[in-house]
Amino acid sequence: MLTPAEFERRLGVITALAGLFGLAVIAALLWWQVLDTGLASQDRNPRTLSRFYDPGRGRILDRDGNVLVETLSGGRRYLYDASLAHVVGYLDPRYGSQGIELAYDAVLAGRSGSGWLDALRYELLREPVPGDDVRLTIDPAVQAAAREALGNRKGAVVALDPITGEILAMVSVPTFDPGALGNTGEALLQSPDAPLLNRATQGLYPPGSTFKTVTAAAALEAGIITPDTIVECPGEIVIDGFPISCRNTPQGVGTYPFSRAFTYSVNAIFARIGVELGWQRLEAVAARFGFGRPIDFPLDTAASQLRASGASRDTVLLASTAFGQGQLLATPLQMALVAAVIASGGELPRPRIALEAVNREGAARALSAPSSTRVLDRRIAGEVAAMMASVVEAGQASGVAIPGTRVAGKTGTAEAGDGTSHAWFIAFAPVEQPRIAVAVIVESGGQGGAVAAPIAGQVIRAAVAR
Repeated sequence: MLTPAEFERRLGVITALAGLFGLAVIAALLWWQVLDTGLASQDRNPRTLSRFYDPGRGRILDRDGNVLVETLSGGRRYLYDASLAHVVGYLDPRYGSQGIELAYDAVLAGRSGSGWLDALRYELLREPVPGDDVRLTIDPAVQAAAREALGNRKGAVVALDPITGEILAMVSVPTFDPGALGNTGEALLQSPDAPLLNRATQGLYPPGSTFKTVTAAAALEAGIITPDTIVECPGEIVIDGFPISCRNTPQGVGTYPFSRAFTYSVNAIFARIGVELGWQRLEAVAARFGFGRPIDFPLDTAASQLRASGASRDTVLLASTAFGQGQLLATPLQMALVAAVIASGGELPRPRIALEAVNREGAARALSAPSSTRVLDRRIAGEVAAMMASVVEAGQASGVAIPGTRVAGKTGTAEAGDGTSHAWFIAFAPVEQPRIAVAVIVESGGQGGAVAAPIAGQVIRAAVAR
């Protein structure tokens, strides 16, 4: 017969063993269902499949709280604005996920920001945890203006706040229907038009004369030129046997201040300045603007480049690079950031696309905060800004001038390599207190000042009117 003391001792041992067993069971469940990522990623795992049809998945909203994406009955995700397909992305059991659906999946699925009780309830009792809504930086008025201005032309528009880095509009054409990906995915992947490519962040194009903004900043910083320095082109300049004409611009031949060479985009003058700068100084300044690496951004971005990997740093390539051709490739987002650096007085903002997560009770938590890095002296940025303003004031860009608001811009007409030219325009406004920086590209569109500039003008008007 057990004594009371012996009974209590054995009861304590049994209780301890039961507790250890319970902890082991919970640990095993957590490992099996949460930490075993190999199992979690298997297509046939019901938990993996359920995320694609989760009725409790959070919505995606614009900055004004308008619904852009929500889950309908039956689990289908529905997008209300096709121009934002590349931004919000897709969620499909066959093709996976992309865009905001991927970048903020944990928030939308309720796996981020919930307490440990919610997590335990879901793991052990399978009670669903509703996802949070994600409110984006997209301004509905600016987005609508960008969508309508670009229309069905292949290309992209990026508009952002040059101070906060908030993306106000992002359009890529052609677009697609994320909800129909299960039926159209293969055709989209095979299409020569690459409709799944987000041209705004991943499209790489020669930037043409819009890059002269970077060359001018580098030359001013190096002290080899000022806006008032007198330059001369007799008709053409020959660099290592490579002739570059001055005759294709109204102020090309003759003697004039460097600021005029910028206004009228004289290639030969910029080629000569680029050679005087040298590769090292031009590459260093371009790297500070963001060239040579993917942009730190929630959506996938391609790295813009000055020259191809392994290419020789020869003088002819340097001259071509300085006026925006050569092996230069840039994304529209990168060129919008170039405009933002000048607009902000030399600060490179970190681009942001998501503002906050909002739960079902309306409580919000920030998903990003403004941040920037100084990459250019304020005086130099101001000198480049004044030259960009002269481009618009001299009538080199159609449809951009706004009564009562000074707009600064730079045109670009970039040879595409197939006999056509891409139309570019970068700009910011108002010059005195910038609220928007924009980049526009129209593939094989022709003259940037005639084709891309009016698109930017419509976008800028929408932003200034807000």
